[in-house]
Amino acid sequence: MDCLRQHLSQCDSLPIVIAVIAGSAVLYILFFRNRSLPAIRFELKPPAESLPGWRANEILDEPSIFIKDRPDLIQCFDPATGRSLGQVPVTTPDELLDKLQRARSAQATWSLTTFEQRRQVLRTLNDFILSHQREICQVACRDSGKTMIDATLGEVLTTSAKLQWTMKNGEQALMDDKRDPGFMMMYKRARVVYQPRGVVSALVSWNYPFHNTIGPVISAIFSGNGIVIKASEHVAWSMSYWEQIVKRALNVCGHNPDLVQFVTGFADIGNALTSSPLIDHITFIGSPEVGKLVMKSASSNLTPVTLELGGKDCAIVFADSDMSQCIPVLMRGVIQNASQNCIGIERILVQDAAYDNFVSEMTRRIKAVRLGAILDDQPNQVDCGAMMLSNSFGRLESLIADAVSKGARCLAGGHPYIHPLHPKGQYFEPTLLVDVTPDMDITRNETFGPIMVIMKFSDEQDVLNKVHSSPYGLGSSVFSGNQARASRIALKLRVGMTNVNDFGVNYICQSLPFGGVGISGFGRFAGSEGLRALCVEKAFTEDRFSFIKTPIPPIVDYPIQDTEKGFKFTQQIVAFAYSDSWWASIKAGLNLGKLSM
Repeated sequence: MDCLRQHLSQCDSLPIVIAVIAGSAVLYILFFRNRSLPAIRFELKPPAESLPGWRANEILDEPSIFIKDRPDLIQCFDPATGRSLGQVPVTTPDELLDKLQRARSAQATWSLTTFEQRRQVLRTLNDFILSHQREICQVACRDSGKTMIDATLGEVLTTSAKLQWTMKNGEQALMDDKRDPGFMMMYKRARVVYQPRGVVSALVSWNYPFHNTIGPVISAIFSGNGIVIKASEHVAWSMSYWEQIVKRALNVCGHNPDLVQFVTGFADIGNALTSSPLIDHITFIGSPEVGKLVMKSASSNLTPVTLELGGKDCAIVFADSDMSQCIPVLMRGVIQNASQNCIGIERILVQDAAYDNFVSEMTRRIKAVRLGAILDDQPNQVDCGAMMLSNSFGRLESLIADAVSKGARCLAGGHPYIHPLHPKGQYFEPTLLVDVTPDMDITRNETFGPIMVIMKFSDEQDVLNKVHSSPYGLGSSVFSGNQARASRIALKLRVGMTNVNDFGVNYICQSLPFGGVGISGFGRFAGSEGLRALCVEKAFTEDRFSFIKTPIPPIVDYPIQDTEKGFKFTQQIVAFAYSDSWWASIKAGLNLGKLSM
């Protein structure tokens, strides 16, 4: 009876025990498992020059980044107005060495941080960006001449997309990758371990000063690296603000801000950076010509490089396309950021049945585009901003003239534009060039300007031939009401990226690698591939069981007594392990036994 009573008492307490265990599990899941570190708020005052209507400094007679007899300074100016933004000192060789050493010292500690600690820094960065979108866009607009909408889409949206993807998926991308050890090594565990390279560098272009700067920082620090950023000398003014943002985010999270370094200067400082033995990887965004120089410089230390070298992106428009969707998308693909985009639409190939109506609508739209300075003019009167490089205007006019001389028609624009309110601003008229053919220089040379090039095609083979007449192969778009056909054509294009019935959205999908083929470069950033490119892919094996080690049979142990017998023994090992038939493996196993005696 006492035993029964005790048993019932234990049964009565069982639900309580289960409840305690279940409650503890819930509390663990809610509060301890994958517990995230919160973003830490901080504030930074943006530069006064970024405020709308700012006019404190002089307008330069001949805006240029070069100052006569002062190679140690960069002249900064607003390309939309020509107004001076002051001078920025060039980083000296001694300063560069100091920055590299500081980054390397900080990286040794940073490499020991957890992924959650790294996520906190990214979380803090993203929180600041979302809370200060307007200020960031205004700084980018002042330094590059773009519009606020173009800055939001190209600077803020893309950067936050990269931050969110990295925070959510970066750890998974860099986790140890288990591999099959194979039959012979079945007693081993095999995996690939992704370890940070050390200190990496990024030499980035001027077209998106904020995103091009912060993007490489995100990938570098999340993968455990330090980084040295050299932005283009054309946007040296805004670098100070971006640097403060990154360093403050690291600092408020309790980490050494020396992990990320910024340098400014011309080609000589770029060469010093890419040839430095203290750099473990180089990402370069720019032209094919400079990309070749970067490769040559990096070769002195066999430093690995990722090259993103621009494009001559095509958009193929079949006659059955939804024009109400296609045309607005392609207008943005050409006009956004004055088409100063590596994946900007530089060739539109339209099927002959839809060609005339397409040209008519684009003529109306291109002629209606309004140029101006978004921070100084009425916002509702500006569609397209200034261009960064006024010295490219002669080249653009030459490409247009060559096309016209060979039969193309220029239906709008074609020349630099003297803005009535900003005569020192750097503007090029939105241009429409039609009836373009592959023999014209403009189909093979990147324009990087607001020039819509329209070509006609008849069928699928015709359009593929015309697209592939260009040596570039970065992004592309295919529009059609028949999605199966659009996908088929898209997969035949010799490019690194393609979109069906859209433009450029692969870059918002940060899970996808970004890069091209041909003279558009090689290597990838963004996605898992981009993170892993900044890591050493270390092959790793270890014993699966402590009591099973790799034996060396006496027959092949040094010094080898009978090399012919040893050779036959190794032959039978191969046959035993890798024969397709069971009988051959059994036979080889028996022979191994005989040879071992």
